[in-house]
Amino acid sequence: MIFYFSGTGNSRFAAMKLASLTGDKAYSIADIFGGDSFKKEGLPNVTGFVFPVYYFGLPEMVKRFAVLPGLRDLLGSYVYCVITCGANPAAADAALAKALGREINYSASLVMPDNYVIAYNPSGPEKAKAALKEADSKLEIISRDINRRKQSFTKKISKTLASKALYPFYNLFRTTLFYYADDNCVGCGLCERLCPDKAIEIKGGKPDWMKYKCQHCTACINACPQKAIQFTALTKKRGRYYILNLNKNKNEPRESNDN
Repeated sequence: MIFYFSGTGNSRFAAMKLASLTGDKAYSIADIFGGDSFKKEGLPNVTGFVFPVYYFGLPEMVKRFAVLPGLRDLLGSYVYCVITCGANPAAADAALAKALGREINYSASLVMPDNYVIAYNPSGPEKAKAALKEADSKLEIISRDINRRKQSFTKKISKTLASKALYPFYNLFRTTLFYYADDNCVGCGLCERLCPDKAIEIKGGKPDWMKYKCQHCTACINACPQKAIQFTALTKKRGRYYILNLNKNKNEPRESNDN
């Protein structure tokens, strides 16, 4: 089984590709938390985790999933993780191993298009396409490693220190306080449907962030077809990035990365 968490689609893209190349089955962690059931299908004795790195650590939902009672009983004898990132995953793999309470046999990082519009301008169309093409090639290599049950996990003090220094800021900054919808909002409800935290409700024709904190996956702000969702006024002039849609939901945009 492959468990993945994805906001703008990078990790979903990687998980689906790996499932196809290894003959495995991919399950969304957010959907599982949302009540979806899953069967223990896919590769026998192999468990994969695919997720983005947030502040050099785990997304909150991945961390909560990893410590769920009963999950350890589902883990195969070979456990791997693929971490999608803009540059450096630091010690996010070690954080996953600690949460699972067991060693990770294989860890790989996968550079994907930038998407954290809250802090910077996401990758534009051409840069994003180039990054996805390169990631697609690397996933071929990663899948061969997994099929061979390659052992590859190394701890580095520098990576551990980087994660310990930066990760505490994730919990501090993942507030919804500064999210809002401007006058371009048409009340389509896409943000509400995409939010893995179920933190958004459409009220009076506009999204209302019901929870004080969320994953900060930026699915809502990046996928909005009207570019109506903002996180302070700083995001108004920034582009958006939402990967090619892999679901068959006609209400979801196929792409949203125009600058």
